Amino acid sequence: MRQQQKGFSLIELVIVIVILGLLAATAIPRFLNVTEDAKDASVDGVAGGLATAVSFVRSQWEVDGRNVDNVVLAGARIQLDDRFGFPTGTGGNSATGMNTARCSEVFNTVLQNAPRNVLGTQDARGMRYTVSVENTGGGTVIDLEGNDIPNVDLCVYHLVESLVLADNNGVPSDSPLTSATPNSKGVTYNPGNGQVQSFIN
Repeated sequence: MRQQQKGFSLIELVIVIVILGLLAATAIPRFLNVTEDAKDASVDGVAGGLATAVSFVRSQWEVDGRNVDNVVLAGARIQLDDRFGFPTGTGGNSATGMNTARCSEVFNTVLQNAPRNVLGTQDARGMRYTVSVENTGGGTVIDLEGNDIPNVDLCVYHLVESLVLADNNGVPSDSPLTSATPNSKGVTYNPGNGQVQSFIN
């Protein structure tokens, strides 16, 4: 007796390949969007954590009776501008005199387990965020006595994955970085009014 060999016909194989092609054509764009959605969610998570931490600092400042230039929170001394009550980092305690080092200090001091970060003019390879400052980017803010305080600075924290880094030194190629840097994602912090916002360009 001869055994009959059974298998797929050519038509059946072609139909299966066509179906798999259609599934791949619809699924691949969804997987690409998932990556971008994950980056956006990561930025929003950092923004939420920073906003909560800033509000804790402000609350402690209120408890301490206002008009003090630092508070102790969770065992760390946090410097702030006594006109507003929001963190500013050491070296002047002024929301109108911020620099990248002070913005980095705010990020690292108020956040527990802050993401790895580096100044925006340094090698960002292996880091999660870069830190920069937009001088006068925070606009005019009204202090507790009703005075308009112009030229408040703005701290900017960029997600490194959204930046283009130079091959030779790892410095972002769009340096100096601002919240309007093309194709970037990140978080801004205004030390005059405590506002924290995420951005996606």
